[in-house]
Amino acid sequence: MTGESLRVEFRRQVRERVLDTAAALTVERGWDRVRIGEVAVASGVSRPTLYREFGTKDGVGEALVAREADRFFTGIAEQLEQHEDPSEGVRAAVRFTLDEAGGNPLLRAILTGSRSGDTSLLPFLTTRGDAIITGGNALVGDWMRRRRPDVEPRTVADAVDAIVRLTISHLVSPGLSHSDAADRLARLTSCLMADPSRV
Repeated sequence: MTGESLRVEFRRQVRERVLDTAAALTVERGWDRVRIGEVAVASGVSRPTLYREFGTKDGVGEALVAREADRFFTGIAEQLEQHEDPSEGVRAAVRFTLDEAGGNPLLRAILTGSRSGDTSLLPFLTTRGDAIITGGNALVGDWMRRRRPDVEPRTVADAVDAIVRLTISHLVSPGLSHSDAADRLARLTSCLMADPSRV
């Protein structure tokens, strides 16, 4: 390894250690009660190093949510690639997302915390969740365009954006069972991606 690659690897390890610590503390007592100083101490990183890497507590929170999103995207991609039919792929991906979120301690802490007044990380999933929406749109959009090259790209983009945003809505404010929510979005996909010759 070169000196540069060692520095990059060290930086990656520091980031992971900080995010692991921040996640554990969030699950334990909620993001509002997490202090950056204790994250630095518990992860064995100096405060200046932590601030250089993340900027602020919000920077740590945003990175924490983005890392969880990346993990979800890997599983969602696997679900989508098992299906040729857009509706079935969306059904599987939505069901996977909701099931995984239900069993994910960090997401559970974010969502249950928001219901008891700790909303500080929730915006990174919703109103400030541009990276998640953009990533979800890119992932599902690429898969959808390969399945339905006959559909106008703008129609695909609009349909995918609606599906991604509605999935996040079901995640944040559940009203249906995971199965029913997945079925609903699969039906919506059928409507939005209808055979253009019949529209």
